[in-house]
Order: sequence, then structure tokens, then C-alpha cells
Amino acid sequence: MIVQKADLRKLTTIHLSGSIDISIMENISDFYRLKDLYIIGGGSNLLIKNKQANICKLSNNFAYAKMEGNTLICGGALRISKLMHFLISNSISSLEFLSGVPATIGGAVMMNAGAFGYAIYNKILYVKIFSQSQGILTLERNQLNFDYRKSNLDGCAVIEAGFEYSVDSIENIKNTIRNNIRKRLRNTHIKNTFGSVFKNPKNSYAGKLLELSGLKGVRKNSVSISRKHANYIVGSDQTDIDDILFLIDIAKNRVLKNYGVELEEEVKII
Repeated sequence: MIVQKADLRKLTTIHLSGSIDISIMENISDFYRLKDLYIIGGGSNLLIKNKQANICKLSNNFAYAKMEGNTLICGGALRISKLMHFLISNSISSLEFLSGVPATIGGAVMMNAGAFGYAIYNKILYVKIFSQSQGILTLERNQLNFDYRKSNLDGCAVIEAGFEYSVDSIENIKNTIRNNIRKRLRNTHIKNTFGSVFKNPKNSYAGKLLELSGLKGVRKNSVSISRKHANYIVGSDQTDIDDILFLIDIAKNRVLKNYGVELEEEVKII
């Protein structure tokens, strides 16, 4: 395990300002040295408020993709963008609905990431995790408990995951990925954001409630609520965490006052 200073601009997709010490997990044995550490992935869906937090990250040794039999096997540190290249190169179809998501497989599994009517649980076969209480475990699909943007893997490290896949033409896979990215760019943001701020409340949409509350375009110094989609906050090259938290509070209070709905953050705040 290597401890190094990390620039939060590179560690988070919304480019938070400042730096933090982070532990890099190089191999399986490093997991047994964990103690009260918070494991992060690609830095999307993440805000780091406590710069003294014990944070760790998987090294590129866990950023692999391969096929064994009818299973697509992905390491927890594999970025979704790299996975899309692997799918195209090998003419296989599996998780194209995640194209454009700036995350790793580990983070996507933890959050049951999804889009366009699909969620990662629809394709998952197993997950290999590290639990501080039980060590290395492999959980089959029927042992996993997924819900909207959450799983029963909190506090664990996703080392590897296996997924269903099917064979398809390179052209079909490319077209699906392109179309999904176009949809994301048209309706939401990919750069300088951490993704959705709030979970959708039951029988409603957070973005719609925020838009109806007049919050599109509201700015606080280094950040603003998107004019394209009100459930996104857009940062800058030096994004201040306090500016983000200020807008989150304003948004929650405005929607609660106007509609009696208490929004719940989808973004994880450390």
C-alpha cells in the first residue's frame, strides 16, 4: 500500500480544490491492512469535505477486463470509458447504458448505477468484495441486495465483478454507445460535475421539482446549478466544496418549502 498526496482536482470529477493524502491499494494483501478507510472509485458521485478523512483507492492493478466462458469479468478500478473500448474491441454487448458515466466498475456496482431504463444489477452475476469483518468474499446475484442507487455493499471494497454479455457487431455496439453519449450531452452533463445531486423522490423527479422552484442557473462563486438540468451542479477548474454545499442547502430548503418534499442527496459526502 502506497500513501501519497493527491490533487482533489484530479481525484474528483467536479475538480474540487485542495489536496489530500490517499492510500493506494496495490494488491489483495493490502486490503487486510485497512482500518476505517473510505474507499473511492473514479471520483464521480463524490464530494470530499473532510480533508483529514482516511481515503483509499484501488491501483491500476485492479483495472482489468477479460472474458471467461459466458462471463465478462471487470476489476473494480476499471473505468467505464475503458470498458466501452473493451466491448467494442471484442464485439460484446453488456453495459453500454453506462457509456459516458465518469466512474469505475467498483463505484458503479456500489451505487447500482443505471440509465435509460437499465441498472447494473440487470447484468451482474457476482461481485468479489473485501469486508473488514469477513475478509474476501464472492457474492452471487441472489446474495446481493440492490435498490435505487444503493446496494448492500456499503463499507466494502468491490475488487471484481462478473456480468452477463452477448455477442454483437462492432458497428451496433459503437452506435449504441454513441447514441447514449449524445443523449447524456443533450440532457445532462458529463464534465465538471459529480452527476445527479439528489435521488428522485417517490413518484416524482428531483430535477423537475428543482426547475419548478426556479433554481436553474443559480450560482455561488465557483459553481452553479445547471441551466440544462436542474439536478446537476456544474463546477470549474477550482471548485470550492463550500460553494457546492451552499447550493445543496438552498435547493433542499426551496423544494421543501414549495412542495413539502425532502430531497435526499445521491452524491456521497465524506
